[in-house]
Amino acid sequence: MAVMLLKNKNCEENISTQQKQILRYALVNGFSIQATEIDNSPDEKVLEERKWFRGFLRSLKPNDTVLVYDLWSFTNKIDELVKIFECLLRRNITLHICNKHFIVSMQTPLFQVLELLAKQRELNLNPSKKTHAGRPKGRMSRSKFDDNRTLIVNMLEAGISVNHIAAELGFSRSSLKDYINSRELKELAAIKKTLPKHDNKKISKLTAHQNGENSPKECALIAPNLKDPL
Repeated sequence: MAVMLLKNKNCEENISTQQKQILRYALVNGFSIQATEIDNSPDEKVLEERKWFRGFLRSLKPNDTVLVYDLWSFTNKIDELVKIFECLLRRNITLHICNKHFIVSMQTPLFQVLELLAKQRELNLNPSKKTHAGRPKGRMSRSKFDDNRTLIVNMLEAGISVNHIAAELGFSRSSLKDYINSRELKELAAIKKTLPKHDNKKISKLTAHQNGENSPKECALIAPNLKDPL
């Protein structure tokens, strides 16, 4: 199964740009994408704290294919990338980094993977000269609504009004509307409607009406036999 993973609110590229590039890459290379996942994990969280993302990795099956826009769809941290690559390769899962036209698989020469990581390390040490005043583009301060973001997006996707969502969750309508607008959640919900639906019930469990996180117990139920290197 081929799975597209999008990173929401990344400071590099928005989710729509990621989607278009991955779909273009898939079309050129003859891929049929069966499932799409959207990672809402804040960039500042370390891998051990990203329960949804870890659950997503566990849900993948041997010989699956994952397509991402760039390495930062996973993380920019080299040590975390090594752990993620190990988690994928030990189950013969192939990774396509579409913006770089780079494939990480069991057949990829080791020196090419090391070169990829070395280039990422260089970027981390010497970021682009282009800087932004204030908060970096795409980064948002913590909000009281963040714990319910995935649920809010799901409700918007289902066509539920902001008034009804606010009443259902016990929030102020004006505050919730400001949050939805600042995070572009209506746009995200509209994009999700165009994406392929999940065929895999285990993957669906990771995102259905969750607040963006799964407990360790839920992750274990999804993939009880996987020894997680993360």
